[in-house]
Amino acid sequence: MATRIRDRWRNTGQPVPLEENAKALAYVCWQLALTSARNLHAEDYIYDDDQQRVGVIREYLIFLVHVADRLAFDLLDEGDRPEFVSALAYNCGSQLQRNASEILGSGDYRDAFIAALNDRSSDYGQCSFQSGLPGYSLLRVFGDRVKAIMGDDQTNRWVIDQVMEIDGPDLAKRLSKSFSNLVKGSSVDEPRDGFSP
Repeated sequence: MATRIRDRWRNTGQPVPLEENAKALAYVCWQLALTSARNLHAEDYIYDDDQQRVGVIREYLIFLVHVADRLAFDLLDEGDRPEFVSALAYNCGSQLQRNASEILGSGDYRDAFIAALNDRSSDYGQCSFQSGLPGYSLLRVFGDRVKAIMGDDQTNRWVIDQVMEIDGPDLAKRLSKSFSNLVKGSSVDEPRDGFSP
């Protein structure tokens, strides 16, 4: 199941503020995470309940924010990177807060997301990431996190292979393209078509 990602600014002739790019990329991250969670179901992996499904979406979002942070290292000025990644994480958390509240009821999902993101950053930060792609160790940690949520039953125990071999590399490639389209494209003084958050 694929999703159409809108990742270009519509008719801007001037640079887009860093915070607006972070907000737009957070929307892209949300769409990618949601589609990935749906794809797991389409591949016959089993969710016990909505809590589990939201947990998987959260893990995909955390992975995507980390990938964006690694990409920002090469694509942004050193001083812009912390501001961009913080705004991206906050906006991803806001997307999760809004949607999880509708599904699971009231709760502080954004703060829990930020806490989990900070926790995962220490693990993910020690893993390799080269040429815009996560290395085996990063994919392994990501796969382990999703598997821990999905469980070890006969079907779901293979989810780690799906995440490591298909989802993780595909998400990194798609996010890299969107990141480049939004952030690098927003500094070009030519009209562009496309994304409107």
